[in-house]
Amino acid sequence: ENTFTKGIILNRPSDRMMDDDVNEGLKWRVMYGGDVQGLDSLLPDIVCLHSLRSKEAREASVTIMKDIQWTSFANAKKLVKKGVASGPEDFWLFAGYAGWGPWQLSGELDRKSWYMCATDSRTLLKELARLIKGVDPRDAGLETWDLLMKMIGRGKTADDCSGSFDDLMLKEWSQANLVKFDYRDLGLASNPLVGSGADMSAGTVDQLMKEAARASLASSDDITAGTLLRASSADRSPFLLQKQEMHHSLILVVFEDDKVSLGCMLNHPATKGFEVGVGKKGTSSIIPIRYGGDYAIKGQGPLTWIHCNQKLRDSGLGEPLGDQGKGIYKVSQEDAVEAIAYNIAKPEDFLIMSGVCVWPKLGGSLANEVKRGTFEVVKETKVEEVFHTLQKQEILTESNLNTNIDVTNEAWQRGSRSDAPSDKSGKDDTLTVGIGEGFDEDDETLVFNSDTKVSQLANEALKKWIATFLLGLPTLA
Repeated sequence: ENTFTKGIILNRPSDRMMDDDVNEGLKWRVMYGGDVQGLDSLLPDIVCLHSLRSKEAREASVTIMKDIQWTSFANAKKLVKKGVASGPEDFWLFAGYAGWGPWQLSGELDRKSWYMCATDSRTLLKELARLIKGVDPRDAGLETWDLLMKMIGRGKTADDCSGSFDDLMLKEWSQANLVKFDYRDLGLASNPLVGSGADMSAGTVDQLMKEAARASLASSDDITAGTLLRASSADRSPFLLQKQEMHHSLILVVFEDDKVSLGCMLNHPATKGFEVGVGKKGTSSIIPIRYGGDYAIKGQGPLTWIHCNQKLRDSGLGEPLGDQGKGIYKVSQEDAVEAIAYNIAKPEDFLIMSGVCVWPKLGGSLANEVKRGTFEVVKETKVEEVFHTLQKQEILTESNLNTNIDVTNEAWQRGSRSDAPSDKSGKDDTLTVGIGEGFDEDDETLVFNSDTKVSQLANEALKKWIATFLLGLPTLA
């Protein structure tokens, strides 16, 4: 452990298959072993476990524990070719591994991130056989974890975790990463694990890069500075497993050219504000500063000020973003502060953002995200209504976290292209703990084998992101 530790995850079955370039017509089911050189890697690291007892099989393998050895995928295919093994059913294939640096794993054990578990080969082989043959990947191998936790006397801990937010998120991760789907539906080349063994030809890689380049250069005619976007209204939020801050977000495009799109998130007040003087009586007010994104624009101030007020537009305060003269105006901090000081404007007329989001044109343009349904364009007729709703948010505190999120959901809903009511507003964001009776495995709006709505889980993930990264209280949510 003083150099490097390598391990594989045993309880993440997938329905992904690998072709065999040695034994014609054979396919090998592969399980998820870890995120390093894993399932979607061009050169996946494959470990094959088996319990073959012949001398030739043992000579081509390394013993891990009694009756269990590991060998390479190349050796496994040769053993099948020679008749030493009857076929892929004699092996368990794992793509990828988990790696730890010097003493990293022991530190995680000390912090109780892991529990040591001694088990016999019979139990392990029985579980591996069950996982490879009859377990739905969407269940994430949680039953195996429960079994081993009970074996080491931690059954209560396992029961307390069952149906928790973490378990539900793991199931959704498994749905996204371990369930077979057609990559062509996403405009990508086929899964490198299918149809090419462990290799990928230079021609395939070249084609993949060409397809990605064509997709990234999609037309951006509909996306200009001043365009207001709302995050997808799909039942399964594209921001459930990553970039949770984008779930139900409202994004104002502030810059657009042939290389990059820049946008500010409008709906995330942070814990700080900007103090301004109001009128000539010496009073002051504090305007919430909002998290706009992770990046800053070189050569510009750290804060972006905007308004959507007809009176202020008529007075010439600020400049329209893009050619939308009746939409949102960008104004300099100096002009905004002066307008408030002279009672031309009110503090609540402005939204202030710190930071921007960046979408390079090469590698995944914002226009492409709109085409895929990741974001939706808000109609110009609804921009003012959305803006005024967001003005109800306050500087973020522990006590108004839920209220600010409710306002985000209200503004997001008001930006819908449809006037029909929706049940995705996020007002009920309390997760149902545990697995309910009579759940429907085929209901795509539910987390697999649970009675929790996926949209409800996404709302909870957003709340946890805000509590952790904006409020600094990760345990609050």
